[in-house]
Amino acid sequence: MNIEVIAEIAQGYEGNEKLAELLVQGSIAANADSIKLQLIYAEELCVPSYQYFDLFKSLEMGDEIWHKLVNKVHGSGKNFYFDIYGERSLDLAYKLKVDGVKISTTDFYNFPLIEAAFSKFNNVFISAGGIEILDLDNLVNNFDLPEKLTFMHGFQAEPTLIKDNNLRRIETLRNRFPNVNIGFMDHSAGNDPCASILPMVAIGLGATCIEKHISLDYKLELEDYVSALSVDKFSRFTDNIRIIETALGSKELLLNAKEIEYKNRAGKVVVAKNHIEKGAIIIQENVCLKRVSTVPSVRHFSRIDDVLGKIATSKYDENIPLDSSFLK
Repeated sequence: MNIEVIAEIAQGYEGNEKLAELLVQGSIAANADSIKLQLIYAEELCVPSYQYFDLFKSLEMGDEIWHKLVNKVHGSGKNFYFDIYGERSLDLAYKLKVDGVKISTTDFYNFPLIEAAFSKFNNVFISAGGIEILDLDNLVNNFDLPEKLTFMHGFQAEPTLIKDNNLRRIETLRNRFPNVNIGFMDHSAGNDPCASILPMVAIGLGATCIEKHISLDYKLELEDYVSALSVDKFSRFTDNIRIIETALGSKELLLNAKEIEYKNRAGKVVVAKNHIEKGAIIIQENVCLKRVSTVPSVRHFSRIDDVLGKIATSKYDENIPLDSSFLK
């Protein structure tokens, strides 16, 4: 099972081209599968009188800058995603041929935007944070495009406390929407030891992608740094997820060769509990189960019931495994 690791730059670029380039390069170096930034146009997000309008305005960058960033990411073999907030950001994302878009909680009920996103992209991430379950049902039923959709569990409380993550909801969402991918947005404090553990738990519960904030250095306190890992920590985080991927293995309940070998090595076989004469009928009092020094073969028995009532065609001393070749 491949877990997609998304390096979430968000607004961490602060409207600065050079900073954006460094964060993108850091995300590539940290070996994230995908890199995501918020494509901000203040007028799409809020009215001019909104308290953070000027901040959002300061995050705007020219199309040519975004074009260079997308090319840099694609040139490294990674995916590029945008958070979008309206027609303008959606259109630019489509023009730049990014690999997918994310709809945040702020636009969950913006069905025209969601419909347009589905029409243009094969990967649409939609935040499920703070959304009632019946509203998630309604969205899935209205669009019926589960192969394109990933619901992202989690929310940002700057930072989100460990106890508020409710990771078991991931399993509930998987069961309710079996054809929809479920991801996890981790917004725990970047300097919390659990910041690298929570996503591993989420993966165990069925998350297919992990979105994690990245920053050049936590101590620089750049925009959106609170939930971020520095580049070096993000790199170790990604390496650990790759290890976890191998541990997930198959969901099929079929034993592999190593498991069968282990069972044979650790399993007990039927041995003589006491001396058994040739021609004796095997009864419960004659036998018991014990491990033997040789690996059990198909000639040995792992169940006592399989030998009861059989006749020994050879004598057995105590602790000798009963052999199907010498029973009838």
